[in-house]
Amino acid sequence: MYTLIRHSVWTGAWQMTKNNRNVPPGLMQYKVSQEVILSLLPNGTKNINCVYNKDWSFAQHTLENLQKLTPNTKTGKANKWKIILIIKATSEDGKECLKGALLNKDTNEIALMTSLNKEHGSAPERVVKRLVKSLHNDYKICQCKMIAPLVFWDELKNRLLY
Repeated sequence: MYTLIRHSVWTGAWQMTKNNRNVPPGLMQYKVSQEVILSLLPNGTKNINCVYNKDWSFAQHTLENLQKLTPNTKTGKANKWKIILIIKATSEDGKECLKGALLNKDTNEIALMTSLNKEHGSAPERVVKRLVKSLHNDYKICQCKMIAPLVFWDELKNRLLY
């Protein structure tokens, strides 16, 4: 059974667990079923005592944003993707982070991706080491599980349901 738990360091962010165990770090989540996403959250998550949506806004569904979130890997290039959801945070010094859910048009599975622009070159070494190229020259994909604010998980569920 999949659930969401707060991240131990970034308490405003949430991550998936399976059978009360974290998704292992360093794994890109290419093949998440819609059923898993729909089972994650009960209705009314806005009532949970946490920061629901700090510093994030919804981003447009464009080809450029799709390229920013698509890994330049065998799996990324071999599939046809459609954006379900993108949120972004931009800092005053130009660092941009995108968190997105992409639908694999062939399998109907969901890929959960986090992308950083080139201004994130000063990110902690543990993050920089875990980046792979995206289909956009100025963005790289984090080779990691999705850690996102509740607004991401809640809105993703809503978009799948409605």
